[in-house]
Amino acid sequence: MTVLPFVRPHDDEPLPPPPMQEAERRLTGYARSLRTLFFGLLAVSGTLVAVGAAALALRSGAYVVAGTVNHRLTFIGMIGAPAAGMTSQDFIPVSRLPTWTTSLGAPLLILRFLPGLLVLMFLYRLFDLYAKSEVFTFATTREIRNISCSVLAYSCVSLVTHPLMYFLGLFPEVFSWDMQQVDAFVLGIILLAVTYVMKIGNRIQEEQKDYI
Repeated sequence: MTVLPFVRPHDDEPLPPPPMQEAERRLTGYARSLRTLFFGLLAVSGTLVAVGAAALALRSGAYVVAGTVNHRLTFIGMIGAPAAGMTSQDFIPVSRLPTWTTSLGAPLLILRFLPGLLVLMFLYRLFDLYAKSEVFTFATTREIRNISCSVLAYSCVSLVTHPLMYFLGLFPEVFSWDMQQVDAFVLGIILLAVTYVMKIGNRIQEEQKDYI
């Protein structure tokens, strides 16, 4: 019989982490990076929408000029100097449009981009939960449901805003629904189905905890 010597590991020798802890560490790192990314996208997008709506409502004539080109709402701007010299022959500033047109056009512009901003906000909140090691919980399921509803709203909001903007002379077509919005509609339906499955899984997990 062969006796193998027992070798005691050194106290300062680090033990390899369990696979599950390593996976959670990686998930937390990825979630923090994506959380920062979505927060940055939300801040930049929200600022652009706010500046555009303000330029339209205030009938701005400098820095950021709102106007129409072939009845399509367009913005021309240059940081640090007036944009008066940047207007083209086809560009009609909103200062030439009726006041009620610009007053109604500003909230419609915000409404048009609001679902996209909500998607970014809910993505930030979802990955914030992931960064806190909350993965398969009711909170994450709720955020995924919010994302799906916002994506569906993004796919359909133009059916409301574009006809109204058409009658205001800020959009060239009464009806507009492109393939990008069709893809968003399909994605929203898929995310709703995923949310339903995750909700059932959360309930099963809670029932198992109560049973144990």
